[in-house]
Amino acid sequence: MELRQLEHVLAVAEAGSLTRASQRTGLTQQALSKSLARLEEHLGAQLFERTARGMALTRLGETVVEHAHEVVATAARLQAATTAEIARKQDKIVIGLSPIAAATYLGQRVADFVHRRRNVSLKVEGGIDRHFVAELHRGRYDFALATRSELASEDLLMEQVALERWGVAGRRGNPVLGRAKTVGDLAKASWVIGANTDLLDEKVERSFNAAGLTRPMPGILTTSVLFALTALSQSGYLAILPRSISETLPNLDWKDLSDGAWTTPVYLMRRKRTHLNAAARALLTEITGRSGF
Repeated sequence: MELRQLEHVLAVAEAGSLTRASQRTGLTQQALSKSLARLEEHLGAQLFERTARGMALTRLGETVVEHAHEVVATAARLQAATTAEIARKQDKIVIGLSPIAAATYLGQRVADFVHRRRNVSLKVEGGIDRHFVAELHRGRYDFALATRSELASEDLLMEQVALERWGVAGRRGNPVLGRAKTVGDLAKASWVIGANTDLLDEKVERSFNAAGLTRPMPGILTTSVLFALTALSQSGYLAILPRSISETLPNLDWKDLSDGAWTTPVYLMRRKRTHLNAAARALLTEITGRSGF
């Protein structure tokens, strides 16, 4: 039993004859007759009695018509809902954005893009690189912006799109940071240390060792950027933070005490074999400044 056969039954039942049903549906009488015959063969009984006045429903035909109305209407609603969902999906983007990437100009470009395109639906999920790689493999993200490249696999494309500078941040007016000219002036500092900064650890250690110091040891160890910022603003602690995060906060001071040595790249991560909708491709063009995705 096919949906079009039920539609043909309804057309004939409403028109009362093959001739009028043919005119309404745009099918030939022969095509309608064959469609009805196949359905009657499938059901094992007649749906119509052929009379001199046209086509009259049998009792079985009346039962089929009653249910056919519901089936055809439900199918129409399903088609409409599917069409709407496909249209909505064409403008839906899901991305992963690390805290560092979110705080750079890249995060601002993402926000500006969506603000200009009000028909685009954007979902942004935070996290760290390992989480992004797993979600990209599952096909849940269109792409991600993160800081680690060694997690790449054969199925992922990696492209550096930014370089973030790091420095020492502390509460505005922090006397230790205020007097510091080099990392050698931070021997007595107390530190909030992030647990996800291993890409920078070696560079930081080299800078402090060159100044005759060991690398900073945590008074507070955290994976929460929000908690680290709260602790800095309300205490005498210092932290090594990205410039893009620190410079947006009026209650923090930030200094580059490494002569530009503390940097981490930001990578665009996406699957090699995936289809990006037009909205996602446009956003990538906005982020990278080039087209062709």
